[in-house]
Amino acid sequence: MGVDTSGGVMQSAGRSQALTLIALGTLPTMAIAALVPVLPLLFQHFATVPHRELLVPMVLTVPSLCVALFSAPIGAAADRWGRRPVLILALAAFTISGALPMLFDDLYAIIGSRAIVGVAEAAILTIGNALMGDYFADERRKYWLGIQMSLGPFVASGYILLGGVLGSWSWRGPFLIYLLGAVVLLAASITLFEPLRASTAAGPSSPARRFPWRPTWLIGCVTILVAIVFFLQNVQHGRIFADLGVSSPARISAVVTIASGGTVLGGYFFKIARPWPVGRMLALAFVCYGISYIGIALSPNYLIGMGFDALGQFAGGYVLPTLIAWALSKYAFEHRGRGMGIWGGCFFVGQFLSPPVMTLIAHGRLSFLASTGVLGALCLVAAAACAVTGARGPALAVSGPSEGPSG
Repeated sequence: MGVDTSGGVMQSAGRSQALTLIALGTLPTMAIAALVPVLPLLFQHFATVPHRELLVPMVLTVPSLCVALFSAPIGAAADRWGRRPVLILALAAFTISGALPMLFDDLYAIIGSRAIVGVAEAAILTIGNALMGDYFADERRKYWLGIQMSLGPFVASGYILLGGVLGSWSWRGPFLIYLLGAVVLLAASITLFEPLRASTAAGPSSPARRFPWRPTWLIGCVTILVAIVFFLQNVQHGRIFADLGVSSPARISAVVTIASGGTVLGGYFFKIARPWPVGRMLALAFVCYGISYIGIALSPNYLIGMGFDALGQFAGGYVLPTLIAWALSKYAFEHRGRGMGIWGGCFFVGQFLSPPVMTLIAHGRLSFLASTGVLGALCLVAAAACAVTGARGPALAVSGPSEGPSG
């Protein structure tokens, strides 16, 4: 046991804690991925409900909206009352509320249960990221973040496939997947421990440090911009490959799964790469996105487009752990939950804004693929800006801020 320079006490965390945190990180993926295959069935089942065109998609999107709204206050609550109690409560709520639509036949009740799922996801995402900072420092944190990102595509594909299998039985079937939350709840109860504060373990506490609003605003704005670019693929993959000539949903799923190997490589590259200044790391991601999206827009067929799509997914696998590590490096122990809550909220705000931004770029005149190419060109501009403004900064520190007030 040693004192963490960010204000906590580094207890002995190892593989079991890391794997549990990685499992936690896969749960928010479940909210959309597991239900994608049964969206048409939901439209059919609730065909007589007024405004079903608006309400049925909310079954998928309401959790993301709740993550954006509640991540910051839940993170602040975890800083005040402890990470573990809030997390255990959230996992229980996630499991129960996620499976409740199995018993409902009212669309409004289902949407209400999905809102509770979203609040629970906000806690799971926020506290999971905070605990990654509490438990691990420097290279170990970087190592596990890389592993987490590399496993993401396989987990998402597994959820989609399992959701399709259960959906062939009934539109209710995919909600059974949420019972996996009980397994993660059990693992969290056994392996995760409450990080000790330095004041608890080593005597009187030092004067309270101010919350670092200045870097928070910078990281939050950059995260929103990156998320807008990131979710172009993650939300509209089907449209990309449909416009490139793939007509079968099953084939689209197969093509996307193959291209998702880029995400695995991106996470692996983050894990093994030497530390760079954040500006240079973001510049690399934006360059990859720019080439990817311009290449997709100009591709004559889906086979060539798949290669460019994989490059964009490489950027996603690299930039997401970069943003998390950057955010973790700015928050002392007592502010880590709140800070990562704000980060998670900004990330999901970017998800919400991504489709409207694409509509704004098109402006009723450009095709979807042409708009994708325009966004790619904007990514190259962003890459140049990041390279110029951030190349001379210090290498990304992932161990947290040093002692002293944060401003």
